[in-house]
This record gives sequence, C-alpha cells and structure tokens, in this order.
Amino acid sequence: MAYYDPRGWIAPDDRLVSNVETRLMLQKQVRPKRSSAGKSLLPPSAMELDVIIKQTDEVLRLTEWVDNLDRVFIDLTSSGDVFRKGHFNHDWHHNPNGRDIPPPHHIHFPTVKYSSLKRKPSYAHPIKAESDYLDALISFCDCANIELHGISLPLIRRC
Repeated sequence: MAYYDPRGWIAPDDRLVSNVETRLMLQKQVRPKRSSAGKSLLPPSAMELDVIIKQTDEVLRLTEWVDNLDRVFIDLTSSGDVFRKGHFNHDWHHNPNGRDIPPPHHIHFPTVKYSSLKRKPSYAHPIKAESDYLDALISFCDCANIELHGISLPLIRRC
C-alpha cells in the first residue's frame, strides 16, 4: 500500500490539486458502508465501501461496479468531488497533453486545469492488474493508499 504520485503524466504547465493529493497521501482504511439506507453489496454487480482517513476521520466513498462487457469501474469520492476513477478492461485513454495510455487499465486523477473527472478530458496513468473486479479493487486501493486488511469484502455476484 502506497500513494501513487501521478505528476509524471501531466503537462508541465498544469499541477495536481493539492487538497485532493494531500488527502490521498494520508493513511486510509476501508470499512463496510454504514448508511442504513443502503448495503455494501448492491447486487448483481456493484459495491460501496466507506474509506476513512485515519488522521482526520473524514469519510470518503469507494464505489465499484462491473458492466455487461466486464469493464470494471471504481470511483473514490467525497461530497460529490471525484478524487480518482479507475477503469479496468477498457480501451485506450488519451491524456490532454497527448500522451496515450494503452489498454487495459488506467486510473484518472484531477489536475488544476482538468479538475472534473465527471467529464472529458482528464488525465490518467496506467496500472497493472488482473482483469477481475477483486484484483482491480486491490490495485486501485494500493495506488490510493487505502488499507483493505481486516475486513471481509462483499463479493460482487455475476449474472
């Protein structure tokens, strides 16, 4: 588990969003979602988990889902802001600075110039992982400094 610094993937005239990166550098622990309105497992192909920043007790939301093409999507959010988006089993990604990220896996991150991960364009960096949802989750959490140990993860059921 370690923070992945994506600065090497952005244009020289852009920079990372310091508020986001500071939070991602801190140690985080996953726990099952506590909301009484929903469950951690959202059958048949999604789950939500709370991510607690240990130093501040801030709660982030980690959402993972699989579509009918076996593409895996992972979002790490807080109060509507998207800190990271993982795309596993996807096609090419084209960064705004012209650098291309080959398939199959990459993680999007915000910068000052491209701060919204809810729309294109955005920056991403490649990631090595297997193609299933559990390995994608583990790889994503490794890059975002999120500890998965000590919890029992709900399994995403396949249709």
